[in-house]
Amino acid sequence: MRWNGIHVNALAACLGRELSTAQAVADGRYDRKEYEASGFLGVRVCDRGPAVDLAVGAGELALARAGIPAAEFGLVVHSSIAHQGLDDFASAAYVQSRTVRGRATALEIRQASNGGLAALELAAAYLAVRPAPAAALLTTSDRFVPPGFDRFRTASGLLLGDGGTALVLSRTGGVARLLSSVLVGDTTYQGMQIGDEPWSEVPGANGWPVDTQARVDAYLATLGPEVFPEVVESISGAENDTMKRAIDEAGLLARDIAWWVFPNMGALTDWYALEELGVDESRTTWDWGRHAGHLGAGDQFAGLAHLLETGRVGPGDRVLLNGAGTGFAFGSAVVEVTAAPDWPASADEPAPSVHIGHERSDP
Repeated sequence: MRWNGIHVNALAACLGRELSTAQAVADGRYDRKEYEASGFLGVRVCDRGPAVDLAVGAGELALARAGIPAAEFGLVVHSSIAHQGLDDFASAAYVQSRTVRGRATALEIRQASNGGLAALELAAAYLAVRPAPAAALLTTSDRFVPPGFDRFRTASGLLLGDGGTALVLSRTGGVARLLSSVLVGDTTYQGMQIGDEPWSEVPGANGWPVDTQARVDAYLATLGPEVFPEVVESISGAENDTMKRAIDEAGLLARDIAWWVFPNMGALTDWYALEELGVDESRTTWDWGRHAGHLGAGDQFAGLAHLLETGRVGPGDRVLLNGAGTGFAFGSAVVEVTAAPDWPASADEPAPSVHIGHERSDP
């Protein structure tokens, strides 16, 4: 989809502290072979919950940067993977209540690691049919903590980082223009996220922590090892397809892309498959991502925020955002930077929430 008149006004991230992966190896929490193969040097760890407050913290900062009146927000979209703080809990409504408030529509997206990009296209479509001014707040948040997750072992080749992100999208000018976005779903290998694990009636009934690697291994064992190259080719092919289409629909060529923001996937990143697009690793956010870990649905928003905060991108630069979620869902978007904001680095994790009175506690 090609977009006209849709703008990124601001972004922000609210991340946990960085934990050295070398220290995690020394402590026996992280397998040395995984450490050497993955390329991660650190991972973000948030010591306190609820996870959804990371989205609130990022949202508050993004709103302050955007300077758009709260009354102009008609949509709040929140994406996540892990537990947000309570069972049977409307996390998007919680984010709205602590950020834009008002009578915006609050939605939640569960598209695994592609949730942020799915939210971006959904919000762009929403704003495209609304008269200006109109705005949307998009947030993500996750904490991959015990007993639900073991950030070092849940998925081979991947480290799970804690953090929240936010992006303000509107019909008025900001720091970038949204040029295009593409979403693709391919469920050919959907069984990989199930494996041989039985269905359960409640969360955790099959035991904690979640072991996605065991599901993958069981799935491949059922189909036979010869299917593995087909799975890799299918996934990388779909990822490249969304990128090519997003670039084409933006009216650009791959050489016009100044920076590439990929998921922080460590050893799971297929750099070889990206060579056909002319991707140079030095023009990606991996040097930052290898210190953050995979932030669930938030790698793309946090990565673009990092590029803007560090001044690595300036007016005229085109940036491609790419994502993929298990199941599988794929997405890409192209933005063109229009301003060089004077933003310091995004905030650390916020103070924890208190339920009584529905107000957050002071630091």
